[in-house]
Amino acid sequence: MNTALAIERCDLLFENDRAPAFLASRPRKAARELPGATEDVFNGMTDALERLLVGVIQTRTAAEFRSVQNDAFPKYVAVILALSRFADAIVPADVVQRLQWESFCELEGDFREHGVAAFGRAIQDQALFTVWTLRKINDLVRRINTSPRVVPPLAEEEKKYVVSYMVNTLCANFSLDCLSMALSKEQAIYPEVLDELTDGLRAAVNAYAWVRRGADLRLPAAESQLENAEWDDEDKALLYEATHDVLEESA
Repeated sequence: MNTALAIERCDLLFENDRAPAFLASRPRKAARELPGATEDVFNGMTDALERLLVGVIQTRTAAEFRSVQNDAFPKYVAVILALSRFADAIVPADVVQRLQWESFCELEGDFREHGVAAFGRAIQDQALFTVWTLRKINDLVRRINTSPRVVPPLAEEEKKYVVSYMVNTLCANFSLDCLSMALSKEQAIYPEVLDELTDGLRAAVNAYAWVRRGADLRLPAAESQLENAEWDDEDKALLYEATHDVLEESA
């Protein structure tokens, strides 16, 4: 995946004391609840994302997928970051939080109802686990953003964590959006492409590892723990692997 431009864009967006929280999907009722001009912008961005994602899920081989993805992903990131910034500036915080909650609920409902028939049990489980992880990440980001700032030299360390969190979250969201688009369009996905998308979902675990490191800088240890989190052996192995990779990368 072409992440170089995504890293650059995320680095420019980071504003020292805040990390953006992203919608896991665009809730179906969202546009109807926004004021007129805001609704037009939201619909325009949503249409742009749909055109990008449809081109991705129509690929047939892993090689074709990677080629299309390398072109589509930076554009996807640009739209998502613009939408996030626009929401922060225009949409009331309580509405943004509700839209985030609705996006997780809609995704969970869609994958529980249609995921097995469309993708098989294993991919349904991975998608649901990804939604669960993104929900927990979103909760931590909200707490981080309402906590006191860190001071130099920790501010530069935090910036690295936030950019890494953003890039990995966007990678996971990209794959999740592709699968969600396939469900909504009733579009079958070729097996090699499905494998690539499933692998992309695992970036959510890396995103969680990075946001936990950011939480450790700002929040008391007890507050940075996920509440009521239930992890099976495979999930724990994924989390350990992601955390191990993060530690190696930052060494």
